[in-house]
Amino acid sequence: MEGFMRNAPIAMLGLASLALMSCTATIAPVKINAGDQCFRCRRIIADTRLATEQIQGGLTSKYRAPGCMAKSLVAHPDDGGTLFVTDYATGKMIPPAEAIFVPIVLDRNTGESDYQAYKSGADASAAAKELATTLVDWQTVLDHAR
Repeated sequence: MEGFMRNAPIAMLGLASLALMSCTATIAPVKINAGDQCFRCRRIIADTRLATEQIQGGLTSKYRAPGCMAKSLVAHPDDGGTLFVTDYATGKMIPPAEAIFVPIVLDRNTGESDYQAYKSGADASAAAKELATTLVDWQTVLDHAR
């Protein structure tokens, strides 16, 4: 019994460490619905397949498209957090560093453009071929926002 009492604090420390590690799970994306408002431009998110989000300190900022989020990040470089873009083909959210982006024209009348994000290189290549454009990475999207 004496040995158990001596080792109990060590055992408790080990259990506490395991409990703490289990609380550091990855951050999951928050569902974006059509009709949600873009954090940067305040316009309505109409196409959720273009939508993106930034989760920082428990707060979620939703954006209409990757370019809109990139402009916000460039304007506020100290804002960190976890970023997600929507894979245009599947509707699932992925980190932008894992995505391939296809430039698109959102409005032919105004010339407004943005990007579709794809996890699959084959899907991205097919979209780029159909739209007669080239593929870009997340860094290029950020550079274009500058």
